[in-house]
Amino acid sequence: MAKESLANSSENNKRLTILCASLSDVGHVNTVLGIAIALRRKNHRVVFATDKSWEGKFAKFGIEEQLYNEIQYGDEKDEKNRNSIEQAAYLFEEFQKPLVDRLTNKSDIKRFINRVYGAVAQRDALLEIVSKVKPDVILFDNLVPFPCLIETNLPLIYVFSANPLKAIDDERLPPPFFGLPLNDSSEWFSKRKLFVEARKPFRDETNKILREYNLPLLRENRTQFVSTNLNVYVYPKPLMEDYLRLCPLGDEWIGLDHSIRESDESFELPPNFKSENDKLIFLSLGSIASRLFQLMSRLVKILSKCKHKVIVVTGKFHDKYELANNMWGQPFLPQLEVLPLVDLVITHGGNNTFIETLYFGKPM
Repeated sequence: MAKESLANSSENNKRLTILCASLSDVGHVNTVLGIAIALRRKNHRVVFATDKSWEGKFAKFGIEEQLYNEIQYGDEKDEKNRNSIEQAAYLFEEFQKPLVDRLTNKSDIKRFINRVYGAVAQRDALLEIVSKVKPDVILFDNLVPFPCLIETNLPLIYVFSANPLKAIDDERLPPPFFGLPLNDSSEWFSKRKLFVEARKPFRDETNKILREYNLPLLRENRTQFVSTNLNVYVYPKPLMEDYLRLCPLGDEWIGLDHSIRESDESFELPPNFKSENDKLIFLSLGSIASRLFQLMSRLVKILSKCKHKVIVVTGKFHDKYELANNMWGQPFLPQLEVLPLVDLVITHGGNNTFIETLYFGKPM
């Protein structure tokens, strides 16, 4: 229904009101923002609902803002108040563990459960926004279900900004996270079973909440719903071809090669990085990995031996290590402005950075 509404509106020049809602994390917001800007160009009324920390980000693109305090629930709130350096050190150790151990990490599962309770706590604020905006359709990107948006009975479009294997999560494809090959399915079943069992406490608790609101339940292998209206994955078509050959998708799915948003920031290289003979490397590990100052320090030491110059997104704890003489960086850099200027990208592999690097034709 949502897909038909958008298609019909383009043909009939009907102006829709589209409410975009997103988890406040950078990757999720930027993916939805790219889509929102494209819809705004089509003369639709686009409203963005997310945490107040993003105030002013959307209005410059002609997008209305409906902001609220994104409620942190339980340990999720405690995490924010912890010593941040201790948290970064904990994550550094955690990320070095085998994937199986990380999937079954009880604190990680509890964190996801708390996200659902946080979604329930935001029910009144979000329903008030829906009542005020009166959208024709809701476009939504989050890691967990938001019962109140399902309650509205409005057409829901789910955007999956993460890797498409997690979005589709079909037995005809390998499970996400394990790095299994497409041409050898011998481990698919055992690894998928492990993944499903690891996430069972999350599904059970989420389904308990959904039952309270008389809403549909998550199916066995899902941590988020698949919309009966429209689902959007963001991944370049040439890279999706093998997936789609093994697992053709129905009309309720649509793929975008990218969701690159318009640039709204300026960037200029420092003077000593402008020589025509210089080769530039861009080290960008995303908002989480760049916080791991032990990892960043290790990479800086390795790259200090390189004859090329390195631009570094230094992250939150940039004061915990020093850049080498061949480096320059800032805690945050406007990635869309930096990427066209560099010759090589070193990345954590997050879907946004991966796709943006491909978009600008840079080796990784």
